[in-house]
Amino acid sequence: MSKWRNILKTFTYSILLLCVVNGFAQNDKLNRAQQLLQSKNADMARLAIDSVIVHDETKGDYVAWTTRAYIYFEIYKRSDKLKLNSSLRDTILSSLKTSGKLKPDETFTTNNKKLLSNIAAGYFNLSKLLLMDSINYSRSLIAYNRFKENFGVAEPGTNFTARDIEYYLAVGSIYSDIFNKDNKNTSAQDIAKIALLKVLDIQPENPSANINLGIMYYNQAVNLGKGLDYGADFSQIDVVQENIIKLAKQAEQFIIKVYKVDNKNVKAVEALHSIYKMLNDKAKEEEFKKKCKELNIKID
Repeated sequence: MSKWRNILKTFTYSILLLCVVNGFAQNDKLNRAQQLLQSKNADMARLAIDSVIVHDETKGDYVAWTTRAYIYFEIYKRSDKLKLNSSLRDTILSSLKTSGKLKPDETFTTNNKKLLSNIAAGYFNLSKLLLMDSINYSRSLIAYNRFKENFGVAEPGTNFTARDIEYYLAVGSIYSDIFNKDNKNTSAQDIAKIALLKVLDIQPENPSANINLGIMYYNQAVNLGKGLDYGADFSQIDVVQENIIKLAKQAEQFIIKVYKVDNKNVKAVEALHSIYKMLNDKAKEEEFKKKCKELNIKID
């Protein structure tokens, strides 16, 4: 009986020793992964760390998960920074999330926030880059909302007002310009209007948003006039003229807000002259014609 007891003890000791050795081996792999990361060999570091985070001895270690996030970030920077959807970026974010749940110390908490803020900033830059292609507004908006989501996790309580103004003003400026060059592009018009009105909800006196909206309404009125068929009957002409007047007055209400704050704003003065000419308001047309001359604005 004592013989079997000794065998069992020896077997149990061997198992415990194997577990300890295994644990040390995983910690060695973690250290190796960190060394490879520091030596800029992220691909080899990735192989090491992916084995560490699934092992029972180390999968509950926040150091392993933060290390994994930084390793994948090095790989991500090489290939995926300009991608809206990236499995590498997803791995970084999930690794940071897991690390956070494991209650990291102050140093690792700070490192996690820094990396998350970096990822968020990447989304913001991507949102602006996607705006350069007029067919990518929906993708740009996804990137912008992901920026806010991730930065809000890194820095809770962040006020995004200034960023919202910056982003939606860029959207409004780009798409209003597209519409002004092609008045048939109603999709661009709708995107621009929604974006600029969002800016005005936040900052009602914003000069760029008011000017862009006013010019869009004015150009829409011009386009209506150009689209009137030669030989149209009087009832059709009356309807078109009525709509032109409505659009011109809408344009005026935005532009005049800028002019009241800055009566030397070149864009506002020039636009108001054109609007009053469209409205056939001779007195105001003459008034703004003089202002155009004072500001050396060339008009027809």
